[in-house]
Amino acid sequence: MRLRAGAAFLLVLLTCCGGPSGTADGPSGTKTGAAPAATRVCDLLDPDEVRSIYAGMRISLTDYAGPVGDPSFDSCQITVDHGTTTSPLIPFQLQVSIDPVSPADYQELLDRYVADGMGSSTPVPGLGEAAHVVGAGHLQVYDDGKVLRVQGGGDENAIRLAELVLPRLPELAPAPEVGTEPACDVVTAQAEAVLGAPAEERRDRQTVDELRCEWAAGHEVVSVTVRGYGDEVGRMWAAELPGAETIDVGGLRDNGVYLPTGGVYCWMGVQQVGMYVRHRPHDPDDDRDLLVGLAAAFAPKLLDLAPRVAPPEAGH
Repeated sequence: MRLRAGAAFLLVLLTCCGGPSGTADGPSGTKTGAAPAATRVCDLLDPDEVRSIYAGMRISLTDYAGPVGDPSFDSCQITVDHGTTTSPLIPFQLQVSIDPVSPADYQELLDRYVADGMGSSTPVPGLGEAAHVVGAGHLQVYDDGKVLRVQGGGDENAIRLAELVLPRLPELAPAPEVGTEPACDVVTAQAEAVLGAPAEERRDRQTVDELRCEWAAGHEVVSVTVRGYGDEVGRMWAAELPGAETIDVGGLRDNGVYLPTGGVYCWMGVQQVGMYVRHRPHDPDDDRDLLVGLAAAFAPKLLDLAPRVAPPEAGH
């Protein structure tokens, strides 16, 4: 499976389409048969339908660019507010692939999850061409050259959500080609050191919610995700994975986790800036120090980037 330069994105940047990034119980955009084509993954969802599945009082939908990789995805983050102080808000994501995916590619993704320790894959019959639950709370469906993923929210709920969204995938319009971001350019030298060669392809994205950077050369892919809030839950989860190593990043003590499968989780400062650096394929013996070096090179910029990738304020 290879990344293709100039691959069409399914998510139009908010500055292009003029709509807000987050929505809360407003019109979701396109339903089956509605007039304009969906321009965001969130447009494939109706808050009332999501509420009927997850039994929440309030549903918030937020655009995300990514995750990047092979293939890359665009995403809608779903937050369900049950209206109680004892049920915390735990967002989860609906993701749609933006690169063509073959049946062999799909099987490769399943094999990769098992290799990364997520757990065995369990087939889900009657959903798309092939559907599997991988580990806990991770549903992945292959249908007509696309991969649809629901990460979190419960396995049975994920199946019901996928049943709603799959018929709407043809409505999702292609988005503009993506370029490079200056914040990513400043660490290209360190990213190319991880690749071991000059980057042949670049795919960067920035929304009000996230900054995504990607460098690729041959079969090597390096990506960086920066969010304007700390993913402490993700970092703690990573710290419990087999072979995880606590590291210091950006001058802060024990704020990072290195994974021998090719990842670095980082959580920075009182602004709680989160960063995830990923490398595939990864050889810990040869690539570990270079990947940690890339995270360290990006770290001084994180607090400057935070205001530009922070989640939108309530009501905006």
